[in-house]
Amino acid sequence: MKKLFEIIVMKIKSLIVYMKYGYKANNVKFTQYLKNKGITIGNNVNFYSPWTSYVDVQRPWMIEIGNDVHIAAGCRILQHGYDWAVLQKKYGDVLGSCGKVKIGNNVFIGAETTILKGVTIGDDVIIGAKSLVNKDCLGSGVYAGNPVRFIMTLDEYHEKRKSKQISEAKELVLEYYKRYNKIPEKELLREYFWLFEDNYDNLNNTFKDVIKLEGNEEFSKKVFDEHKKEFDSYEEFIKSVVNNIED
Repeated sequence: MKKLFEIIVMKIKSLIVYMKYGYKANNVKFTQYLKNKGITIGNNVNFYSPWTSYVDVQRPWMIEIGNDVHIAAGCRILQHGYDWAVLQKKYGDVLGSCGKVKIGNNVFIGAETTILKGVTIGDDVIIGAKSLVNKDCLGSGVYAGNPVRFIMTLDEYHEKRKSKQISEAKELVLEYYKRYNKIPEKELLREYFWLFEDNYDNLNNTFKDVIKLEGNEEFSKKVFDEHKKEFDSYEEFIKSVVNNIED
């Protein structure tokens, strides 16, 4: 009965969200809406908060989004401008303002980013939150800022993120302990399990599901099984945090 009640509650919540946001109620509905309008959209494209996002559909053939693109809350994608209204008022002539936007494969666009007309974002690119993308962003790089600028290569960012794993995981545990006065279950460290696990076959389903997220499970499994974990177990990792908790 409890399971049935939970299913009913979820369906009611989904209906309420749909009634409020319509085609922007979820990613599936929003991406299908954009496709129906004529925008080219690849596979595994995710608008994580579609009701806060805006995509310019006035000329849908002028926007192309590749595969494995992740778009955070509050992003805007524009392919035209109405700045010419000011010029017409002042000078009388009508001067169009339009340019194709192309987003490549394997791209993350941070929250509240605006992508202006005439911009190409290459493959394997990360765009930082609240960026103004007013120029091309070449592949395999990290970009951020208003206006956007190149920050570092993707290889450099990869190494930077690897170097932060232990400190971030420890902070996660410490803050959880401060809030709830107990140690979190290891499943709550769902992105940090590489620190204390090293055999795919022994992983629980929570961690296996994380490896499956981006559709390259076999490659991630191979890298995972070849990597060297930092701690023998989750318990050993927790021991490394205990002194900070006691302090």
